[in-house]
Amino acid sequence: FLDRDGTINQYRGLVYKEEDFELEPCAVQAVKRINQSGRLGIVITNQPVVARGLCGIEDVENIHRKLSSLLGKEGAFLDDILFCPHHPDRGFAGEVPELKIRCGCRKPKPGMLLQAAEDFNIDLAKSWMIGDGENDILAGEAAGCRTIRMETNGSLLDAVNRIWEEQ
Repeated sequence: FLDRDGTINQYRGLVYKEEDFELEPCAVQAVKRINQSGRLGIVITNQPVVARGLCGIEDVENIHRKLSSLLGKEGAFLDDILFCPHHPDRGFAGEVPELKIRCGCRKPKPGMLLQAAEDFNIDLAKSWMIGDGENDILAGEAAGCRTIRMETNGSLLDAVNRIWEEQ
């Protein structure tokens, strides 16, 4: 399992426009490494930009199509991308009230990982969650996964390679 912002793509605050989405330099190599291993590569990402009213679900899906296209041009692929559009805090101009909820899918809760495990018959105890934030690690731990927290300016490829070194 991979976080999106700051892990696969460059962290630029809240990314809600396609033109602001840019892959991390080693992201393609890291995803290829996952593909070559025969393991699944699934993105698990909070996207509060929808609940805040900065963009719609279609915009997030367009960014994910761009992500898939950028990877695909280089021969890499993700098996799935799951995202949580919710945000529990109210008070943002233009927010979407029905998405301003406390849900089970927003990291650090494990809902998206549990859904992916059900959808793909994944043994979470043999799985890894890689991310750059505490919420990524807490969600992975809550789901029963092993975790790797990338350091600031860390490389996703280094994190993926570390998994194979520990196997």
